Amino acid sequence: PMTIGGSFIVAPIGRRTIFTVDDINEEQKEIARLAKEFAVEQILPRKKEIEQFNPELTRQLMRELGELGMLSIDIPEAYDGLGLDKVTSALVNEKIALSESGSFMVTFSAHTGIATLPIVLFGTEEQKKKYLPKLGSGEWIGAYGLTEPGAGTDALAAKTTAVLSEDGKAYILNGTKQFISNGGWCKTLICYAKIDGEKFTGFIVNMDLPGVEVGPEEKKMGYKGSSTTSVVLNNVRVPVEDMLGIPGKGHHIAFNTLNIGRYKLGAAVLGASKAAIDESVKYALERRQFGQPIAYFDAIKSKFANMIVRTYDLESILYRTVGDIDQAIAQVDPKAENYYQQIVSAIETFATEASMTKVFGTEAHWLTTDDGLQIFGGYGYTEEYPLAAMVRDTRVDRIFEGTNEINRQIITGHFLKKALTEELPIRAQIKQNERLLNGGRIELDTDILRDEKIALEYAKAITLYVFNESIIRYGQGLRHEQQLMEILADMFTDVYVMDSVLARVSQYVEKNGYEPIRMHIAQIGTAQKTQRITANARTALLAIEKNHELDQALNDLEKLSRPMHLRLNLFELRRELADTLYEHGKYML
Repeated sequence: PMTIGGSFIVAPIGRRTIFTVDDINEEQKEIARLAKEFAVEQILPRKKEIEQFNPELTRQLMRELGELGMLSIDIPEAYDGLGLDKVTSALVNEKIALSESGSFMVTFSAHTGIATLPIVLFGTEEQKKKYLPKLGSGEWIGAYGLTEPGAGTDALAAKTTAVLSEDGKAYILNGTKQFISNGGWCKTLICYAKIDGEKFTGFIVNMDLPGVEVGPEEKKMGYKGSSTTSVVLNNVRVPVEDMLGIPGKGHHIAFNTLNIGRYKLGAAVLGASKAAIDESVKYALERRQFGQPIAYFDAIKSKFANMIVRTYDLESILYRTVGDIDQAIAQVDPKAENYYQQIVSAIETFATEASMTKVFGTEAHWLTTDDGLQIFGGYGYTEEYPLAAMVRDTRVDRIFEGTNEINRQIITGHFLKKALTEELPIRAQIKQNERLLNGGRIELDTDILRDEKIALEYAKAITLYVFNESIIRYGQGLRHEQQLMEILADMFTDVYVMDSVLARVSQYVEKNGYEPIRMHIAQIGTAQKTQRITANARTALLAIEKNHELDQALNDLEKLSRPMHLRLNLFELRRELADTLYEHGKYML
């Protein structure tokens, strides 16, 4: 049966099998291996040169990746692409990030994602034939022009205009685009403009057209080897056949492209997190203080354990999300006339999960690189060692593809919509939770991680309890309560992560037998997140409720959170996790 986006909040764990990275097939493994080999052998040794801003080298590496087919995973075979699934595409993004060159990763991701996919999903047959083979080979580099000086997140406030020429053969574009990744070396720009100042529409702009001006390279905090410029359009005549999609429907292209960009960014920071762990372990095992490697100090073990848990968490939600998207795409008939519209709908179904992957992933990676730098001590703060650049680079990951603040509003907004339209049986589930307050218990038929799974189900009940109280108090107006929307988004996300990790570890153990390390990861993560959910619920209820309703709500919270208290010695679990990492000398899962 098809999964609906967001259904994890109402479906008990174990109801269905989820896709995990442990399930990838031989073809996917082989492509991932090729991508990793290229990243580690061709890009990693040149990361210093790339960082000096070297357009020739970057373009050469892009062409080489094009020859390997790595730029055309998402391009259909009819246009010289490989036409593979989204899991393969995420794997390639993850593995290219092992190059430790954030700058190259930006060039690669912007090109293969937001610069190419709008043409794949919304382009005409002629546009696909004209642009996709050259973008897929790396002969042309693509860019994406949504942001403007006065329109960041508020994309529809764009000032760029398009007016049909007198002869009816071209649209004349005027305006400025800001912070364009690949701006300095792209041949094509997916550009948004308002036809007659009102219909927000997509266009494919050829950068060689008269009137296109590329601004100077931005001086950035990180990603210094990537190109980021403004693009100014002065009476640029864009042929009518290069309009993308339907006039006035540009927001469809923009927002659906961002959904894909979000989970792909999750894949990139997953690879980068693994690289940060590997660099930090290598250092910690060599660096000696007080007569022993610093790796063996308890406080350092705790850091490494948390780095592993976060990374495994991210990997679990990323591949579950992308697996769900692939499953939804597989239901679409390739011969259907509106095939690409249906593909877009399939991806859109999991927009909530894509936003969660983006928010959780970029914040997990920030904490992991920060821990890594700390392990390097004073050396971590010097550019001679790898962590300084990683920390600088990842700071913007929480800003682009929609800031994490906006993505949090999107996450809770989606659940609000699904609750009000009853697309998900959220109200029915809330009714069922009432029996838990009257002495009912959650029973699960499982032996693996039983206590953790029961804690998770109570965490779902608490999250829906707070969500319901929020809707009762504010109704549709909940959208304007941004602090509350943020807390709810964090609660939903913590549930999604726990649900994904517990399902993944259970499936692994059922197949391969008891495996303490994965069990420890699931236990540590569940203990940390259930505590966080209880604290967030309390903060939210104190803001929503007053007087005796508040007393009642806090009482209910106390009842629901009691079965979530896991009796685990986290210190011991973290030590065992770190010791296993040291045996392998690198991220081992």
